[in-house]
Amino acid sequence: MSDAIRVNNNQYDWGSIVIKVDGDEFHGFTAVSHNQKRERSKAYGTGKHRAPRGRTRGRYSAEAQITGWKASGEARGAKLASLSPDGSSYGDVVFQVVVQYIEADETPITEELVDCVIASEDASHEENTDPLKEEIGLDVMYIKKNGRTLFDNSDKTR
Repeated sequence: MSDAIRVNNNQYDWGSIVIKVDGDEFHGFTAVSHNQKRERSKAYGTGKHRAPRGRTRGRYSAEAQITGWKASGEARGAKLASLSPDGSSYGDVVFQVVVQYIEADETPITEELVDCVIASEDASHEENTDPLKEEIGLDVMYIKKNGRTLFDNSDKTR
């Protein structure tokens, strides 16, 4: 199945994005990025062809980063701290992030960042006319794109 030919309709853009952190929608984010990869090795053996005979299943990893206005970062931090046992430490709180792309004439796309924890926070402020921002690095267990995963999750219960 190929992609549809689109003439004079809306493509996904920043205005199409809805970001939810543990079910609550946040509006002050200005950037979201994530990546996932599988590091695989080729398996070689004897033979004149010297070509690989196979490859390993590999090791899967995922991470994400969200950038937003200072006030949105503080609201996110307060929400996560409220989920912690002591009400103030948020570094070990596991949460879900859902990024949805919604346009009226397109099929919605949903990307789930599953079992996230805060990996880093970066803030650098300088005198200018821009509002203050901060970057939040996320350690993500795995990513689902419209329910699909990059790895074989048929035996994920083990």
